[in-house]
Amino acid sequence: MTFSELLKQYITRLDTTYSRLAKASGLSVSAVSNYVKGEREPNYESEQTEKLIKGILVLAEEKNLDIDEQELRMAFMGTAKNGLPIEYDVYLHNLNTLLKTLEIKGSTLAKALSYDASHISKVLAGQRRPADIGKFTARVAAYVSQFYGSEQEIAAIAALMDADAKEIQNPRERCAVVTEWLGTNMSLDRNDPVSGFLDKMNTFHLDDYIQAIHFNDIKMPSVPFQLPGTKHYYGLKEMMDAELDFMKATVLSKSMKDCILYSDMPMTEMAKDSEFPKKWMFGRAMMLKKGLRMHIIHDVNRPFYEMMLGLESFIPMYMTGLISPHYLTESQGGVFNHLLYVSGAAALEGNAVSGHHAAGKYTLYKSKDDVQHFRTRAEHLLKKSKPLMEIYRSDRKEEFEGRLKSLWQEGDRRVVNCSLPLYTMEETLLEQILRHNALSDADKEPIRRYRAEYLAITEKLLAENKIRLSVPLLNEEQFAQMPLTLALSELFIETDVVYRYEEYKAHLEQTKAFAEAFPNLTVEFDPEPAFRNISYTVIGSKHVIVSKNKFPTIHFVIHHRKMVQAFQSFIPPLAPPDSRRIFY
Repeated sequence: MTFSELLKQYITRLDTTYSRLAKASGLSVSAVSNYVKGEREPNYESEQTEKLIKGILVLAEEKNLDIDEQELRMAFMGTAKNGLPIEYDVYLHNLNTLLKTLEIKGSTLAKALSYDASHISKVLAGQRRPADIGKFTARVAAYVSQFYGSEQEIAAIAALMDADAKEIQNPRERCAVVTEWLGTNMSLDRNDPVSGFLDKMNTFHLDDYIQAIHFNDIKMPSVPFQLPGTKHYYGLKEMMDAELDFMKATVLSKSMKDCILYSDMPMTEMAKDSEFPKKWMFGRAMMLKKGLRMHIIHDVNRPFYEMMLGLESFIPMYMTGLISPHYLTESQGGVFNHLLYVSGAAALEGNAVSGHHAAGKYTLYKSKDDVQHFRTRAEHLLKKSKPLMEIYRSDRKEEFEGRLKSLWQEGDRRVVNCSLPLYTMEETLLEQILRHNALSDADKEPIRRYRAEYLAITEKLLAENKIRLSVPLLNEEQFAQMPLTLALSELFIETDVVYRYEEYKAHLEQTKAFAEAFPNLTVEFDPEPAFRNISYTVIGSKHVIVSKNKFPTIHFVIHHRKMVQAFQSFIPPLAPPDSRRIFY
């Protein structure tokens, strides 16, 4: 049934006219007339469709007709184009043809996009539509562009879409062509949560952050904080007070025990308070100032976008090196929301029925027996959790070196670097760069040793595994604005060892020559790199390493399946249309 036919059906059922529906909907009579005649059709998620739905419900109530809102919305969703400039059946045909051409099973696509396999099966059979076709298409195109890039696959895509194979050799242009051909004419989603997470890391400067929140000016209070042994808090306002009181009790105690913090309570309503977020962040800063290590058990059983936004907000605290993030592998059921915070001096416990946060209750405990009881519970909870990611700063350098070695044999990898890899640089060029940077012999030796070790490891890896490497390709003007430095984050060296432009060009040529010597290495030169202070490596299907060069030098080894899958299909923000990436 078309949109026009469905609208006619409801007009007949309501025994109404175009003008009455227009008045009830807040639309013009001509607009409603065009929709009924099929001359125009609004997008499903548009304001016009929403007004039509509300108008039908208003007229139904006036006539005492029982029209279920959810069924009405589903009916319109089943007919509206959802923003497609082509008919949905054409879009569906294109999608199925693409998957058939590349021999992609529906179950494979479902796993890659973190969808339920039965849902994807129904979408491909035309029995159900994606809620947001634009975003769904962008994710399909990103996945296809990242993982189907062999010479034969590119040729098949080019033939199917009447494109020039030479013009779609890299994922960015290939993704744009696939997206347009499928039928949405949409570019990549620039609000991709992975992009936001990486951009926040890329621009974050710990010293600036410390200065902004006056961290170094924070004075640890010495006046005892008096609270009864047990205190109950009811409703949102008091629950916010409870969180602040817990942090006060923790900071003012003599205990330096680690804190364990878990909550799947919604933060939306609390975040609306103009003062609470500032006080909450200040309280956490006080705990970090005191030197307390925090084991935070994140709630990841929520939409991926919300999960990444939550993690993004924790980046300042991650950068201190005092945070250990975890997650629970099993859903907690969704009927109740829970909170459990424990430090060496206090415990805060609370719960609420899901969807009724304001009717919840928190209880703060300070007695020794109560705190120990809840610490035991929190430790049991921590044992049930898994590390969301491992975070390595300079004080864990040796641990990070060991972790890297354990990951070297875990399969193919995709590497997006903000500089050129040291292992492709010839020894004479390295010595030249070290000389004019005026480094001491003590500073030079670790860099020399690192290059030699990294070269041996990479050559061994390339004998059995493939590496796809993306590096910046800068012209002289770009380089002058922001000169590249040697990639030394794995050595935790924050001192800039800077290229001259001629040295950078020489290293580019050496990188091309290295790629030609190793067939398993594909190097992609990017004239518009999205990130200048971070690099990331996707290893097989199980791990991602995100490395920040400085401010501070820090490495995140990510385990969580959803995050790894998101990085696997992630394509950094598009370069300008006239830019072209070159492959070797």
